[in-house]
Formats: sequence, structure tokens, C-alpha cells
Amino acid sequence: MEKWRGKFAVITGASAGIGEEIAKDFLKNGINVIGLARRPELILQYGEKIVGEGYGKVYAHKCDVTSLESIKDAFKWIEEQFEVIHILVNNAGILKSLKILGDEDCGDKINEVIQTNFNGLVHCSHEAYRLIKKSEDYGFIININSNAGHRIFFPAPGLSHNVYHGTKFAVTATSEIMRQELIMQENDKVRVTSISPGVVNTELFAKAGHASPTNFYGNVPSIKAEDVANAVSYLLTTPYYVNITELTIKHVSQKF
Repeated sequence: MEKWRGKFAVITGASAGIGEEIAKDFLKNGINVIGLARRPELILQYGEKIVGEGYGKVYAHKCDVTSLESIKDAFKWIEEQFEVIHILVNNAGILKSLKILGDEDCGDKINEVIQTNFNGLVHCSHEAYRLIKKSEDYGFIININSNAGHRIFFPAPGLSHNVYHGTKFAVTATSEIMRQELIMQENDKVRVTSISPGVVNTELFAKAGHASPTNFYGNVPSIKAEDVANAVSYLLTTPYYVNITELTIKHVSQKF
């Protein structure tokens, strides 16, 4: 982690859950965090509590990754304020309870999931890469994927997240596409990793409309958001020439 001290990392969906824990870990290791979220005030609230000699600084900017205009505005602000960045963590993601072939009129829900989980990741990566490349330094793009991006399963009775699976499979493919694009560009300074957690105890299921998320987590083995943050930090400790392209992390007792 020492080699990233003083560098700048952009984290989407940094206001809570996995994004918050990654940001906290970065700050404690001397990495400056630029948090993007629809609730930037929450980023500043926890960031103001993580201060000390050798710690990174926290910055926050409002950004809705479902909007290309919002993404472009955010990265324009980042370039004006900091000129370059070194790390991007595509963490923003949502889950909605819906069926692709159901009777419910859920077009808006479908679009929101696709735009957040996939479109937002692609557009943020495009904008961030330009600023990483501009730094002429080493860089990292880390995509927070999911176990659902590799295998179809329905762990929660009454909760259908079929579109979520599709977007996460797309993240798996896109991560590998970006890695190969870098090879074709002969850019060996920037690495791409897809991290696929299993069930993580966050507010994701509650926001998706699950009637009893507390009971769900009581019945399904889950890991904590800080466990995923630890995995991200591990990636940053590896040598520049090592690219862990896919990292899966789940509870030892998780069956699917």
C-alpha cells in the first residue's frame, strides 16, 4: 500500500456499504479519496472522522452514475481540481426486485439497474482512464462485481433479481475486455481487476424491496463490507507487474 500513498482514488457509490469501507481503508493508508455518490454529505461525515498524520484526505462530489451528463460533470470537476487520478473503484450498484417476464410494469426499475450497474461502470471507466493515463504513472481500475456475475442463482425467496445477474455478467465480460484493450495499447502501467463478492451484509437487499433483510442475513451466510475492502487493499499490495484479473470472496459456508 505504501507505493500508493499520496495518490488519488475515485470511488463511486462511496456514501455507504462497501464503498464507504473501501474509502476508509484508503484514507487510513494515505490514499486521497474522491468519493462520488448521490449523497456526498455522507462521505464528508465519515471522512471528517478519519484524520491523522499520514492519512489521506477526503473529497466528495455529487454524481448519479445513471446519468452520462452527471458522470462527465463529475470527472470534469475532478480534472479541474486534481488534474489526474490513479485509482478508480467502480462500486456503485443497485438491486431491484423484479421479473423480466413478469406482469409488473417495471421498465423504470430495469433501466435503473442497467444504467447503474453497467452503463455507469463503463462511462466512469472511460472518463477515469483518461485521467489515469494523463498522470503517466501506474494506475488501477477495480470493478466491484458479484458472485451473481458468474452463476445464476435465486438465494432469497420472493426476491427476483434477474436483471442484476445480467448486468453483473456484463461486468465480468467488460473487465476482461478492458484488460485486453490495455494489452493492445501496450499499456502495462494500468491494471484491471474484477472483484466478485458473495452475499455481503449491506443495505442492498433492503433497498431492493426485500421484506425482511434482517431475517435473510440470519439465514444466509454473509461477509462484511470491510472484508471486501480488505480484498481491495490486498490488490494494491501486489507488484505492478502482477494482475489479479478476477478475485472471488465469499463466506466459507456460502453454498452458491
